[in-house]
Amino acid sequence: MATYENADYVRTRATAVLLEMMEETDYREIRVSELVRRAQVSRSSFYRNFTDKDDVLRQHLRYLTDQWRESLEEGPEQDLSGSLIRHFYAHRDLCLLLHSSGLFWMVYDHIKEACGVNADTPSVLAYGKAAWAGAIFGWAEEWTARGMKEPPEKIKELSAQLASEGEPAQ
Repeated sequence: MATYENADYVRTRATAVLLEMMEETDYREIRVSELVRRAQVSRSSFYRNFTDKDDVLRQHLRYLTDQWRESLEEGPEQDLSGSLIRHFYAHRDLCLLLHSSGLFWMVYDHIKEACGVNADTPSVLAYGKAAWAGAIFGWAEEWTARGMKEPPEKIKELSAQLASEGEPAQ
């Protein structure tokens, strides 16, 4: 990742403009040339910071995860699952946009990365971490597919009900 003087500006502008463009244009139709023109950054600056438009989204997801981790460090008494649910809900516009664009798979890849699943992870640990990543992704994807209509408190309540009673009554 670039660290030159205006790198933050380029990353911020490219991310904001890409998200705006995704609201009005099919993601597959978005071209880097149009993105940099609208973001008012040079193509070379873009490629100093990103490998492609997917990388813009990957870096944005990492940034949001870093924010979430920092909030956990500030208030370690929070429960992890409740904090994670609130974090997803705070960024529901992004979740819904990724889902409607057919890009929610990026969230799964990101969750696996955040859980530490990679080629160097010993098998038993990798499988365990992958199972957790899959569970987190599963509820996030279903919640997003349903429009994220329930607030975090309701999701937490439903999760607790499921954990204590099994399948909740309709």
